Amino acid sequence: MSARALLLCALVGLLACSCSAPERRSPARPPKASDFEAAIARLQRADPASPAVLSTKLALAQFLLNKAAGPCAQRLNLAQEQLGSVAASPETHVMFPEGWALVAGLEYQQQLGRAACGIPTDRRDELLAALEAARRAVGLYRDQFEYHSMVIMQFDAADTLHRLGDDAAALAALGEALRMDREFGFEDDARENYKLLLTWRGEPAGKDEVARLMADFPQRRVTLRFGWHRVDARMVLELDRVSRDGGQTAHSHAAAAFGRRIAARRTGGWSVTYTHRLRSYQPGVWPSERLAKNRYLVFPPAPLPALGFKVSAKGEFLGVRNAKAFATRLTAWTDKLIRGSASGGDRAQGAVEDAAAKTAVDFSPGMLEADAAQHYELETAMWVGATLGQGVWYETSAPLLLPGMTQFVVEQRIDFAFTREVPCTAGASHRKCVELVIRATPDPTALRHVLDDLGGAPPNNLFVHYFVATAARIVTDPATLLPYAYEERAYWYASIGNTTDDAILESAHLICTTRYASP
Repeated sequence: MSARALLLCALVGLLACSCSAPERRSPARPPKASDFEAAIARLQRADPASPAVLSTKLALAQFLLNKAAGPCAQRLNLAQEQLGSVAASPETHVMFPEGWALVAGLEYQQQLGRAACGIPTDRRDELLAALEAARRAVGLYRDQFEYHSMVIMQFDAADTLHRLGDDAAALAALGEALRMDREFGFEDDARENYKLLLTWRGEPAGKDEVARLMADFPQRRVTLRFGWHRVDARMVLELDRVSRDGGQTAHSHAAAAFGRRIAARRTGGWSVTYTHRLRSYQPGVWPSERLAKNRYLVFPPAPLPALGFKVSAKGEFLGVRNAKAFATRLTAWTDKLIRGSASGGDRAQGAVEDAAAKTAVDFSPGMLEADAAQHYELETAMWVGATLGQGVWYETSAPLLLPGMTQFVVEQRIDFAFTREVPCTAGASHRKCVELVIRATPDPTALRHVLDDLGGAPPNNLFVHYFVATAARIVTDPATLLPYAYEERAYWYASIGNTTDDAILESAHLICTTRYASP
């Protein structure tokens, strides 16, 4: 089950608990659609643009599709209304990308339900719509690194093809689901899918026949060791951001390419240095739509992970090198780029000064050092000596910077897994590297303290709402922990004000990809 599906299940459970009558100690009654509707209304009154509103609408849609009582057609139409409401929201496409896959999955269920429900329509058209939704969900779950949900939707696509009577395509789609099962180590799913494969072929599908097909199912474990050696590599950084602020949606693209050298230190351990760090750096400050409520939207400059640092022979982070000097150069260079790309006019001058002020803060020596340390810890240090079973999710915690509020460090829960073996580079054929996936979630109590501090004290206290989802994908050589790719996806939302009428609403998602390649 995906993380988003687990959240929706938790919402269902919460609604069930909230409807009990404790004074009579009666058991909690099953939730009703009206409970979800009441929750949506409360959330909209408190913070109408909040991702929690979107999540609860999807929870209602899932409830209507799976658990609600009542006439089939009525439930499905109400579910479609919720899905359509989420899809039509302009905020959805900025701060809710991790929900897109769930929307596609629910659309699959809705279309499949219509086909089975006897609603006056062409059953084949409904099945074809369900097939399209399932295939779309496969790609969306892959993009979110939700691989188990991805495989389930691939199976659903195969099942829909079978319902359509296209046996050859159904067998091919089921075969693809089995290939995914083997790649990602989903043993239980593979056992069920092999049984179905034999059944669809008209062959015996007993335990012995399934066991023969499962005999060579891979059982993968990996031990990650720190074994750096001298490397000269080229780093390519791309950062795409979308932000919604003041009712406007803006896009930004940042990029950089520079050299990275790992060399042995005379006193032991390793040093990491960078060359040509600023030559092709584009900070992605100016969005495509600049004007909103008589002001310019200004993206903060994209971080540049190019501050040199030292590590011990065992892979421990020992500190950065020349942070102050690099911060000065990076700030001056970025300031020059900002001023050189600005349009004329008095209004633009204010935006330039705003961007320059943000640059000085974001590229201060302390911020650069914190970013370098965190990036190394997540990409390399936390894996040293770890032995991981494929597909097993592990948990730890660590203080991390908050997306969108990087001046704050908050204790966060980190879930991580070894997901599959992969080639180290796009052109390689041998699967020498491994893919590691991590997800970070702020500790609720620690985050609440930060938000309360931001809100201030009465009578000027402000309400502050903040939501974030962060996931990262790492490709590394398990024998050395030399990285080959790092991809991060973060989605955050913040609102602050005395009332919803004067709230400052900001939301953004970013996709940051770093590739390491030998020259």
